[in-house]
Amino acid sequence: MAHVISLTDGTATITFTAANGYQVEEYDPRTPEAENGADVDSVAETLQIYITGSSGSQVQTRQAALERLLLGVRNRARSGVGPRVFLQLQLDSDASTWRSELFAYALPPKEQALRLWPNNVVSLELSILRAPWWEGALAQLPLTNSSASNNTSGLTIYNHDDSGTNHDNYVQIAAADVGGSLPAPVKVELTNNTGGSLNYKWIWLANNAFSDPANFPHILEGEAFVAGGGSTGSNADSSNGSYATIAVTGENYQQWTLSASLLAKARGYDFHLMARFRSVNNTVYIRPSILESTGASTLWRGSEVQVGTLSDAIVDLGVIPLPPGGYSSAYGAQRLQLYYRTASTVTVQVDFLAFFPASTFRRLALIPPQVNGAQITDDQPEGRAYVVSSGAETAAVVTAGVPLLVWPNTLQRVYVLHGFNDLSAAIDKTLSVKMWYRPRRASF
Repeated sequence: MAHVISLTDGTATITFTAANGYQVEEYDPRTPEAENGADVDSVAETLQIYITGSSGSQVQTRQAALERLLLGVRNRARSGVGPRVFLQLQLDSDASTWRSELFAYALPPKEQALRLWPNNVVSLELSILRAPWWEGALAQLPLTNSSASNNTSGLTIYNHDDSGTNHDNYVQIAAADVGGSLPAPVKVELTNNTGGSLNYKWIWLANNAFSDPANFPHILEGEAFVAGGGSTGSNADSSNGSYATIAVTGENYQQWTLSASLLAKARGYDFHLMARFRSVNNTVYIRPSILESTGASTLWRGSEVQVGTLSDAIVDLGVIPLPPGGYSSAYGAQRLQLYYRTASTVTVQVDFLAFFPASTFRRLALIPPQVNGAQITDDQPEGRAYVVSSGAETAAVVTAGVPLLVWPNTLQRVYVLHGFNDLSAAIDKTLSVKMWYRPRRASF
């Protein structure tokens, strides 16, 4: 089979073959050239093409069809909506077609183009600006956690992570299941499978592809604190059945051990520190810090975050480096400290702390209540987010943060937490997860 080149907007498609009257005389696909590690936004290329027909009128008709298809590029650039136009390429070694979105184009005739007109041929130069990657067909990702392996029907996750109960807040993706040579955005489908309507407010997602995802302990239980004020309490509404509690009048703190093993697995990356509070009965200002192993000296200090009775149960306390100072597998243990400041006596109950990688951190904001079976969809390959209920799509999702990417030939875990409009974040609430992606490669 010869190489096949085509243009499509999802409805109309023009395939460059002699039988169709469109031929590519010359096309040399380019590879994105990054400078100093910067991202490349686009690739400029040129296709030398011929349009042929049985008559001059047929040539003009075919040229008009090509121009109408390409006009969609300009329409989308102006309005940001409408069909996307793709250049498609299938090499003779490929089983399927790969695509690259067009951002701009020019279609002037070549010099002395009219010399060929008596032969019912026109020669054109199609100059394009396209995405710096080729995308393959949409493929579902098999997902695994302690409850099931290689699941494609919907893998259940909980709103906490307890290793002894098969309650995981992550899905794991095998290295062999992510193809291509570039990281690719994912389509995530999160289904309310609790049996009743729920008013979701936030869903947080992040992918750990580089910090030893199979072994990185991304949860610190509140009751595991090793220094500072307070005590522990027990209740089934808390992760691992326990939590840390502290009464703060003015100032106080609590510290947790960041083991040498944890820091080695983190490999110097930045993480959002997500905290689930079982209860906070008044306003408290919380500042995270990282200290050396005895807790006496500060290595890194974050910013204060206000938490109170009107705060969500799960709060993002900011981005922290693990460990500060860059990566070394020989670092010793350190400590994570939460410093509390209040204007009155406030009781703070910390259920757990979660480390969500900052490089692919994403947040979804939900609007109306979602019935049982409703599917919350973040379709990043297509740039859309919506809820599907009773077969109808509703634009009830607002996204923030960077794209959630999957990395080729890499074992990875996607962490998920969620909170509700009544400011709660019950640990026993579940979601069913499915994921898809389009493999990406830089060159043909």
